[in-house]
Parts: sequence; C-alpha cells; structure tokens
Amino acid sequence: MINWRVFLMSIIRRGNLCKLYKRNLAHQYQGNEETIKQEMKENAENIFFFHLKNNPQYRKFLDDKGFDYSNPEKINWEEIPIITKNDLREYNPEVKSEIYNYSSSGGSTNSPFKYPASKESALNIWPAHWLMHEMCGGKPYDSMLMLMGYGRTNRNLQSTAYGNTIKKIVKKVYHKLSNFHTFNAFEMNDKQMHDMYNCILSNKINFIYGYSSAINQFLRFLKDNNLECHLKGIFTTSDNKINSSYTLAQKYCHCNVFDQYGAHDGDVFTFECTEHAGLHILHDMCTLEIVNNEIILTAVKNKAFPFIRYKVGDIALGDKLITEKCKCGRTLFRLKGISGRNSYYVKDSNGKEVSVMLFTFPLDLDTDILQYQIQDKDNEITINIISDTYNANSLREKYNNFFIEKLGREVKFVVNAPLYKLKNGKAPLLYKL
Repeated sequence: MINWRVFLMSIIRRGNLCKLYKRNLAHQYQGNEETIKQEMKENAENIFFFHLKNNPQYRKFLDDKGFDYSNPEKINWEEIPIITKNDLREYNPEVKSEIYNYSSSGGSTNSPFKYPASKESALNIWPAHWLMHEMCGGKPYDSMLMLMGYGRTNRNLQSTAYGNTIKKIVKKVYHKLSNFHTFNAFEMNDKQMHDMYNCILSNKINFIYGYSSAINQFLRFLKDNNLECHLKGIFTTSDNKINSSYTLAQKYCHCNVFDQYGAHDGDVFTFECTEHAGLHILHDMCTLEIVNNEIILTAVKNKAFPFIRYKVGDIALGDKLITEKCKCGRTLFRLKGISGRNSYYVKDSNGKEVSVMLFTFPLDLDTDILQYQIQDKDNEITINIISDTYNANSLREKYNNFFIEKLGREVKFVVNAPLYKLKNGKAPLLYKL
C-alpha cells in the first residue's frame, strides 16, 4: 500500500511517483526474452533519434567521430560511437529546454560529474529504490539507515557537500521525509557505531544501505560487542563486495545482504532479489550492453543529456547479460555482477598492464580474508588484508608463488591496516600513489 510519504514526495517532486512505482511493480513480471530485447532496442533508438534531432552538440560529437547519420534507416546501433565522461565534459551537449534538475555521479574515480537530467529521468529514481525494497520483502519508504560519504554525527549534518546552512536544513528535512537516517562512512569509530545501533533500535530501522566496507565495519562492531538487531535486509553498493558480510548479517542482524549496482549518470539501477542470482535491470530506464566486458549504458529517459552508449568505467562479470527468467518469477534481464573499474590495473615485471581482476580471485575465495585492498606506489604493490586469522608471513607463504607466476614479481602483504578511502567515503579495490 502506498503511504503518505510517497504521496507527499509526489507533490514535492511535481510528478506522479505512485503511478511510476505501480508501473515498475507490473513491469518486472512482463514480457519474455524476445519482447524485452525489442523494447530495449526501441527505447534506445528513440532517445538516440531525439538527441540527433534536438542536440547540435551531440551531432558535432558524431561528426567528429566520423559517424554517418544521414540515412536513419541504415544506422546500425553497434556502430554508434561510444561516448565517455571526458567527451561529455568537452562537448557539453545539453538540451536546455528539457533540463529538470542537475545531479552528480558518485565520484568513484575521485572526480564527481555534474550533469542535467530531464523530468522523466529524475522522477524515476525514487520508484526504482522502492522496487528494490519490494524485491527484498520491504515496502516504499521503509525506514533506512544510510551509510554514505555524508551523514550526521550527534544528529547534526556534517558534510561540506551540503553547502550553506539553508542547504543543510533542506537536506535534513528531505531525509526526514524520505525516512532516511544518515551517517558518515568516514566516521566509523566506536561512538558513531554505537549511535547507529541505537538509531536502529529506537527508529525501528528496516534496511541499511551503504558502502560495502563501512557496512562490514559495522557488522564486525556488532560481533565484537555481541550486539544484535532485526532488519529486513542490507543493501551494499559502490565498493567491492565483502563475502564475510553475508555471514555476519545473518547472525547479528537476522537478515540477508543484497548487492546493488547503480550509475545515476546512466540511469541504471540493478538489484539482487531473494534468489541472489544476478542483479535485475530496470530496462525501461536504461539499455545496458556489455562490450569487451565493459558496461555500456544508454539512459533512455534522459532528454536533457545524451548518455547514449556511455562508457561508465565499470567492468562486468561475464561477457553477456542473463536473459532467462529468474526463479523469483521476474522476467527482467540480469547482470551477473561487477568486478571493478577499468582503471583497476597494475604493471607486471615487464611493464605490461594487467587487470587486478586477473590475479585477485584466490583472495575472493579465501573465507579467512574478510576484505582486501591493493596499493600501487612507485610500481610496488602492497595488499592490505583484513583478517582475524592471517599475519603477513602466513599470507606470503600461501600466496607469494601465485603472484610471482601472474606478475613476475613479489607483492608485499600487510594485515589490518586502515583502509584508504576516497573523498566520497568509498574504499576502492585499488588506489595508486
């Protein structure tokens, strides 16, 4: 049942969010592989031809790439040039008449990207999140503890991202209306984690949503202090998934962990359901392709800015989407998962670039490794292992030969060192100094 928060947010956002959410509820069970592929194709082509007609800067981008669009009937989708964040910054192809608001990417590369969104694109964000709740046994506007790169300490919003006092007040009211209880992922000390635990109990929190690394810290805090709570679910996002979180969440929060992948700049929202068999894609908002294992997005609702065959910078698990019907009954296509970013590479002993995804899989399978992070400094690789079992010597004995085989040289191990975090609070898999 749609509650008063949904109704009030519809008024504030000047759109029928209730209608959009009901459409999402129905759409997730409709169609088959053939009809969904056709729908995705039509949606993508429609937004392409809109920008081709209305966006002179996007046409200039196509011209500079040598793409012939003079005969629309002969345009092959796979031949349309892939566009990057740098391209969008250079050409700035806005359609000003369609701008509803401005948003910003999460800044996983430490360089947040501000971009315009059309009304239809902006309004779909909230119904998408409500569907995520529904997939995991929740309802729209179930209470949620947000653990991100901004938040509150002692109930006072602290992030400079909120700007001046008025903006802070507006954001605080907005979060109150949204039933969010926000905490800062930068401040994962004992005091804040005690506050988080008390907040969960006193506000009857249903879900936690936040960075994987910060959530894992909180779960380990519950373990160390023998504390428990009861949640409907935990949503992890942004940095690399941590396997130990699943066991800890079941024991100390009596719920499951659901992975989530989103890129607001490409209007992509993908979520796990209770089957944990891939991330369901809301394909009426975004067409998602996998090209050379890279995620390529087309925001099919954004008439203000051409995220058309947009290289977002993320690497997919697998080389194609899962198209068969999920055991949960949903027909939405699924993404197997995300393995990292295309910038996650180091150099071997010969100076050849090697993706970290090619040599980290044994660490992913090691149940005694709770989390790890790679540092590349002056071409010296150090792996920080978070573990209650290993020390540096035992890790070296177990894995040294493997890394010599893959990279032609040794790596250095450290254990339980503080994780490096970006300005937005995310803990990247790899960082370079």
